[in-house]
Amino acid sequence: MDPRAQTLAELLLRVFNKFARNEKQPRRFGIDELLHPSEIHMVMLIGDNPGVHGAELARMAGVTRGAISQIVAKLEKKGLVRKAEEPGNSLKKVPVLTNKGKVAYYAHEQYHEEMDSDLYAYVRKLSGEEFTAVEKFLRELENMADRRR
Repeated sequence: MDPRAQTLAELLLRVFNKFARNEKQPRRFGIDELLHPSEIHMVMLIGDNPGVHGAELARMAGVTRGAISQIVAKLEKKGLVRKAEEPGNSLKKVPVLTNKGKVAYYAHEQYHEEMDSDLYAYVRKLSGEEFTAVEKFLRELENMADRRR
């Protein structure tokens, strides 16, 4: 293997493993219950996309509709989400955040502002050319991951 490719592959593996370890940790986001990463990320997706139905949420998250249904059901049970009629279609239901869900949503935003501040500061220092190179590399990685499904 090309030594440069080997260096990047090893670095990516370490970074992915560190993020994966961190992503498995449930946390409290301004509420009493522990929320798993998949749950708080669904809270964020619903909060960022009001009125969006499950199939579209699945597409946006890159998961199955069944996975969305399971996570939304857990969030309903915890009182973070409720089902409401889709605007213009009383037969379809869409998940919406409850007040408790909004508390978790804003606490998670604050968490990321604190945790991601180093990344944001680094990105702000990149030249346009450097940013484009990083973005292109990450998009290619995403495409590779999509092809391996």
